Amino acid sequence: MKIRTQADIVELERVPATDRIRQHTVAEILRDAAASHGNRTAFRFLSGSGPTDPVRDVGYDAMLRRVTQAANLLQAHGIGPDDTVTLLLPGLPETFIALWAAEIAAVANPVNYFLDATQIAGIMKEAGARALIAADASIFPDIWPKVEAIRQAMPGLKVFRIGSDRTATDAVDFETACAQQPDDRLIAPKPLARDTVAALFHTGGTTGLPKLARHTHGALALMAWTNTLMVDLGPGTVLLNPLPQFHVGGSLFGGLAPIANGWTVVIPTPLGARNPNVVRDYWSIVERNRVTVAGAVPTTLAAIMNVPRDGHDLSSLKTFVTGGSTVPVELIRRIEREIGAPVIEGYGMTEVHCYSTMNPLHGERRAGSVGLRMPYTEVRIADVAPDGTIRGDCPTGEIGHVLMRGPQVTPGYLDPRHDRGAMLADGWLDSGDLGRLDAEGYLWLTGRSKDLIIRGGHNIDPIVIEEALSRHPAVETAAAVGLPDSYAGELPMAFVQLRPDAGATSEALREFCRREIPERAAVPVQVVQIPVMPLTGVGKIFKPALRLQAAQLAFEAALAPLRAEGIAATVTVRNDPTHGTLAAVRIAAPSAAAGSRDAIARRCSELLGGYQIRHAIDFE
Repeated sequence: MKIRTQADIVELERVPATDRIRQHTVAEILRDAAASHGNRTAFRFLSGSGPTDPVRDVGYDAMLRRVTQAANLLQAHGIGPDDTVTLLLPGLPETFIALWAAEIAAVANPVNYFLDATQIAGIMKEAGARALIAADASIFPDIWPKVEAIRQAMPGLKVFRIGSDRTATDAVDFETACAQQPDDRLIAPKPLARDTVAALFHTGGTTGLPKLARHTHGALALMAWTNTLMVDLGPGTVLLNPLPQFHVGGSLFGGLAPIANGWTVVIPTPLGARNPNVVRDYWSIVERNRVTVAGAVPTTLAAIMNVPRDGHDLSSLKTFVTGGSTVPVELIRRIEREIGAPVIEGYGMTEVHCYSTMNPLHGERRAGSVGLRMPYTEVRIADVAPDGTIRGDCPTGEIGHVLMRGPQVTPGYLDPRHDRGAMLADGWLDSGDLGRLDAEGYLWLTGRSKDLIIRGGHNIDPIVIEEALSRHPAVETAAAVGLPDSYAGELPMAFVQLRPDAGATSEALREFCRREIPERAAVPVQVVQIPVMPLTGVGKIFKPALRLQAAQLAFEAALAPLRAEGIAATVTVRNDPTHGTLAAVRIAAPSAAAGSRDAIARRCSELLGGYQIRHAIDFE
């Protein structure tokens, strides 16, 4: 059944989810997939982005055998059903094999390998990791030095190595050891049920203290069905997945869901979209591999649209699927106008096992919205008190907290203290985002109630920036917020109030941050000094005011080219009851030399169209 409207979703839900979803566990998904699609290619790994670079295919049958061997290997090394296995692995077929083996035999814990060793060790300790599977220098050179540091911090850790670097001593060669295990059965199968924990995914920022969301086998099985339902292209679909597998988009929509449906997943080099050559050769990759669905975060979409497409046959491409942060409406329109493939924008969270809403490929796609709710996932817009009390639903079109409930929602964080403020009464999850629902059930995001900065789909915890700046002797208070950016969605920036009689330049404070903040992506691109930090009535920093100020700075800079052309334009960024935030542009009556009003308005929209914040243009 193709999903076109909210009514189609309601009709599907007449059958309970437990009756509709045949598989209950990851093991059953992989077993059924191999039985149904054994002669198909499950994974295609591109060692490089060029046409002569080696390509390696892994079939469905081979995939299942290797997952079985890997699960047996973990058990043979004393890893039990309740033990946690951390993965530090870039984009490889082996990454999915190790992930699923750990979920079947134990509990998987994929971690962002770009974090520093101290942060990774902190996440592993929180997860109670007993084993680590990591890529050696033959695959990606930056990971193994961190492994050595982690081993010093966690004595007794069992370490498995993927790759061909024989200098990585005192680690089990994962692939060689797997080959010695039976591939037709699990030696000591772990009892699996819908509510069995399969994985712990870290969230709440790529920096800062870890929050580990529990993923269950039943929720993953439901996700594998719902997350491809809105696209509904059937077996034989080819998905280009350039996302990292420590992210739910890369591992769930980009892995488990397509495999459950008989798709082929193309992995473009270990670094995916972080590899500049993949971006440069993107359209060639699509053409050579007959890609049907291209997955990408908004920053990648913006980057590839600057790559020449002339001469490439893109007729296989049916759609782009995106998420992670809001896609600028103008970018969606440009892609659909120039390429002819619809852009399917969705919205999800680690806590909801990937996508919870999505625009339907076969129904109306509303640019700027994140679509309709997934079947069996309830979405409501509510008035939520500071203590987490749900005071009631907001009327249609009114902005409130985006809440979700259903079997795809996490049962909670590993540390129950993190549930406070997120896991609300009656099973509702507070996403931390603000939004509104229209009359047809489409969700429109308008802002965030929490403070996370989302840079190109990656979360940055502002407290790490704030704590670093607070260690500077000249800083009295600091607050980090997102600076709107037409490419990354947001970039980290900070406002500081200096101590009386203290002095420090903004560049000196940025250089201090470079030394103090281990995650390069979290270093603020701007540090702005203000005389007095805005405060709430109880003395807390009032970040909504700072976010407006940051947006004002971004839009002032964006309009500079227009002013350089002699056109007097002012912008005021303000709160708006419909859009959450609106950039109101006012343009003085243009001279004849400046061009017509329509031409100036088009030029203004070109400059501002890449931003997630909406804009409106008015002439004096």
